[in-house]
Amino acid sequence: MDREGWRRVFELAHEAVFGKNCVCAACGEDVFSDALFCERCLAALPANAGYVCSKCGRAIGADYPVCLECKANMPLFDAARSAFRYEGGVVGLVKKCKTGGRYLAEAFAERLAPLLARAFPDADLLVCVPMTDAARRKRGYNQSDLLASALSRRSGVAYAPDTLVKLRDTAEQKGLSAAERAKNLHGSFRVHERALCRGRHIVIVDDVLTTGSTANAIARALRGAGAARVYALTAASVPFRERQRSAEEALKNPADRP
Repeated sequence: MDREGWRRVFELAHEAVFGKNCVCAACGEDVFSDALFCERCLAALPANAGYVCSKCGRAIGADYPVCLECKANMPLFDAARSAFRYEGGVVGLVKKCKTGGRYLAEAFAERLAPLLARAFPDADLLVCVPMTDAARRKRGYNQSDLLASALSRRSGVAYAPDTLVKLRDTAEQKGLSAAERAKNLHGSFRVHERALCRGRHIVIVDDVLTTGSTANAIARALRGAGAARVYALTAASVPFRERQRSAEEALKNPADRP
């Protein structure tokens, strides 16, 4: 039995003993239902609702087709969507998911499954954002893999965890501009199972969309392997207003565009 099989066996055994869910994934209060967030916490988390960019899916303040950032640098993926805005309590939850809070992947997947069905009904394959072996050993797991696995179980869309490989460790993305992030990631992803991608409508699953550089780098690799459409689905995305300044700078300096 492979790693994913043993993980599912453990989850089923845990559910049989303790029930499907016991406490809210955010506050730890008892939840007497199948929901993974209590009603109070779910209401407090900033949903990525209202006007969103048709390409990157970020929350924007008005009904425009695409945000300023996408006009400056049109993404290589077809579209992206996210369940929450990366602000308020969501910031802590996303960080916790990366630093030991593995259970939060299931909670995020609960919110992502209906969004996947609405936004990308043609999706037929999920992939995660890979880590190098060294990075995965250091963290102990890949939160993108956990998200994609949980989302596959909830949505019924196939998940291929070994589709992509990361060829090298890259510099920390935090604090880099969009152009610097794109340069940092250039050529760092390779499609391992090319035949699996041909003609497919693939969804990249990750925890947060910041500049979109990671999704772009992976979309480039997937399209090179023959993918028909490439989408991105994340637990959260940084709102447009937080990214507006860098987009305005990109419009003023076309040479800096990735």
